Amino acid sequence: MDNEGLFRELVENSNDILIITNQELKIRYVSSSVKRSYNIEPIRVLGESIFSFVSADRVEAWRECLSKKIETSFQEEISLMIGGTPVYFDVQVSNFLHDRNINGLVLKLHDITSKRSKLRELEKTNQQLDQVIYKTTHDLRAPLMSAIGLIRLAEKASEKEKDRYIGLVAQSLFKLDSLIEEMNNFFRNEKLAVQREKIDIRAMLNDSVAGLHSLLDDNRIQIFIKVEAKNELYTDSVRLRSIIGNVLSNAVKYFDTRKTEPFIRITVSITDEICELRFSDNGIGIEPQYLDKIFELFFRATTQSQGTGLGLFIVKDTVEKLNGTIDVESIPGQGTTFVISVPNQILQPSAVE
Repeated sequence: MDNEGLFRELVENSNDILIITNQELKIRYVSSSVKRSYNIEPIRVLGESIFSFVSADRVEAWRECLSKKIETSFQEEISLMIGGTPVYFDVQVSNFLHDRNINGLVLKLHDITSKRSKLRELEKTNQQLDQVIYKTTHDLRAPLMSAIGLIRLAEKASEKEKDRYIGLVAQSLFKLDSLIEEMNNFFRNEKLAVQREKIDIRAMLNDSVAGLHSLLDDNRIQIFIKVEAKNELYTDSVRLRSIIGNVLSNAVKYFDTRKTEPFIRITVSITDEICELRFSDNGIGIEPQYLDKIFELFFRATTQSQGTGLGLFIVKDTVEKLNGTIDVESIPGQGTTFVISVPNQILQPSAVE
């Protein structure tokens, strides 16, 4: 094989796309990788102006660079809609307009969609981490300083008053423990791989309800559980427990103190394909303008609770990690319903049961 044949073989088998234009900047050659990688026939783009693929705000910059009377190269990032999906390329443009043999442009397109997506995800994670660290240092300090202050008061108080102060210290420490647990859930969800385990959903719900007692000011909130299971449930137990715990905690924090019979109703339906969890309460509800914001990091729709604003963010983030969905309906003054669906992994093979 001669050098020209070897070069053509390398170009045609590369995952990168090579484009050559004529002097009018119309495409005269496209490597076959465009067909292999994106199912686009090269002949479809032959004769197209290269500026058809450059965003309008960058056309002048390209023209300025290409107007130079010497051979130049420059880097550019472009986005193309391929099959209805944006695909991002790092483009190296070599100006051979004044070369007697080529008399055009040579463009090498390298797909950076995956790299760009990972970079955006990393930037988002770093931004969230900065927010979490800032918020955590503030929220950890508040209950801790409160407990220290109460202990100092208790040291000087009468025996009768000491019991009251100890109760208040316990509340501060429970709040501190709740915050630390939310932090654990947040970082665990971001770092750990999704597991496949057999779930006893009724036992998990009972455990989660039992863990709510530290949040309850009294025992007026009635919690009802109904499970309809047509099959066993397999999913990530740590993440599912986090979802259940945070939704229940949110319902307790925002229960309506004016109602004589506050309740939380949990209904679970399990099939071969999904596990649907429905949490309904008759709490204070959520104002319509806040429904699309309640899953944002640190957002709180009311000052009634002293929550961190992490709970529902963790719920949505965790549900998405499980490839599930979450919907919410709410009427102010009447209550709120969260409907969460996560895939049942019962039909997926597992190395460890």
